[in-house]
Amino acid sequence: MRLSVFQEQRTEGTRRTLRITETTDGRPIDIYFDFVGESFPEPFVLDGFVNAVIFYAMGTGQDIHVDGQMTRSSLLNLATVQEAWCRWKPDVYKLIKIEPQSITDDPPRAKTQSIAAFSGGADAIFTALRHAGDQFALNSVMLVHGFDIPINRPDQFSKLVERVQPFLDRLNLQPRIVRTNIAELRIQEWLDSFLAQLSCCLHSYSHEFRFGLTGGGEPYDELVLPWGQNPCTDYLLSGDGFTIVHDGAAFSRTEKIAIIAQDPVATKAIKVCWDAPDLSTNCGTCEKCVRTRLNFKAVGVDSPACFDGEITPEQIRRIRFSNDSQRAGFRSMKLANDRSWQSLRMIKSFFANRCCQMRCRRQARHLSRPRRMSDK
Repeated sequence: MRLSVFQEQRTEGTRRTLRITETTDGRPIDIYFDFVGESFPEPFVLDGFVNAVIFYAMGTGQDIHVDGQMTRSSLLNLATVQEAWCRWKPDVYKLIKIEPQSITDDPPRAKTQSIAAFSGGADAIFTALRHAGDQFALNSVMLVHGFDIPINRPDQFSKLVERVQPFLDRLNLQPRIVRTNIAELRIQEWLDSFLAQLSCCLHSYSHEFRFGLTGGGEPYDELVLPWGQNPCTDYLLSGDGFTIVHDGAAFSRTEKIAIIAQDPVATKAIKVCWDAPDLSTNCGTCEKCVRTRLNFKAVGVDSPACFDGEITPEQIRRIRFSNDSQRAGFRSMKLANDRSWQSLRMIKSFFANRCCQMRCRRQARHLSRPRRMSDK
């Protein structure tokens, strides 16, 4: 397949279009990235755009011919990314070749300052709190319209920006808005590729920033692999002129919430929900909302300002896990202290029952799969 990038200046900002042609099915694909209120120079290298579709290429077994320049580090890094994911999912991904028109070892480098991906979630807020004013010189955050909030809901995205603006103002962080259709095209598995897609948006600011920070999920001692965002491969989405930084893996989610809970403005800004009718708000009852409310409970906050009312025992009992990342998030709450709270015993019972169910499911899968010589 062939990858080309075109840029145009529009009234509301800069549009970069990633065009994929010469695909195996002959179907061209146009992916747009609108950088609202920005006037960008032409991209010097196309490292980030290759990141954006690397999982599509691996999943379909198509080599990438790049109509433009890439950095040598990006090429070497993406070779390792492929090795990792082909090892993790050998039935899904294949090793492919990436052939740019030219390779550079010395791209332009911006001054040492950073931009952070920002969704309003707990990980993103923790990263902003942690690095505003430190050696990373974080001064901007990037919000992507088209990921958590679909592009056909502009009113909800505007409300999300309004929700987090007081927090950003207090830290003197400038919001930078990206709108893209890459997620809604669904050309690659989201849970595998979301950080690679996000890294493309961050790379587009490489003329202004040296580092792109992303708030990681699981801590080093509770990693979930394979998972689209992880400290093993996130750094490998970097190039010579721009570095992707996986941040926060030294902290569990509960430990992050303990720090956020000390800041009322940060607490009020948190938006974690994907199930609410209005995606700028928290429904309070979905798995992620309940998990976050329990994180707050575990550190002594019964009614955080980002949710309405208190959590009920029935809401806890209704929780169902859909992936290993969610299970890891609940395990972090086992470290909560033994303070007096009427539902603490229920949480402990919940963990015990869930752990038993998880063991039974793993044993059932193990017994039902075909035996191989390598199985021990």
